[in-house]
Amino acid sequence: MKKSLITLTILMLIIFFLYSCSKKQAEEIKTEPETPVVPPTGGTVTVDNVTFTNYIQALVQTKCASCHTAGGSGAPSWTYSNYASVTANSAKINNAVLVTGVMPMNGSLSTSEKQLLKAWLDKGMPQ
Repeated sequence: MKKSLITLTILMLIIFFLYSCSKKQAEEIKTEPETPVVPPTGGTVTVDNVTFTNYIQALVQTKCASCHTAGGSGAPSWTYSNYASVTANSAKINNAVLVTGVMPMNGSLSTSEKQLLKAWLDKGMPQ
C-alpha cells in the first residue's frame, strides 16, 4: 500500500510538471494590455527606423533605469547612464531581455518592444 502511494505521488508530480505553464505560455495568455513605451519624437518607430534617440533611450529609461542606476539594485551588473553605457553592455542586455527573458525583473516587454530592441541591436545600435 505504502509503495503504491509513493508511486502514485511521484506519477502525479511528474504529470504536474509536464503540464505546468511555462513563462512563455504565461506571457501569451495575459489579458491585460501592456503599457507601451511612447517614443519622445512622437513619430512612428518601426524595425526599419529604430534608433537609440527615437526609441531605445525611452525604453531603457522606462523599463531598466529604475534598477540599473547608481545605487539601484541592478547597478552591480550594469549601470545605465547614456548611449555609451547601453552599447557597452549590449550583449548582457540582449541575453537578459531577449534570450533568457529574465529582465526586466519587475515586469516584461511587449512583443513590439522586444522586436524593436532586437532590430536596434541587429542594425548595429544606431544612435
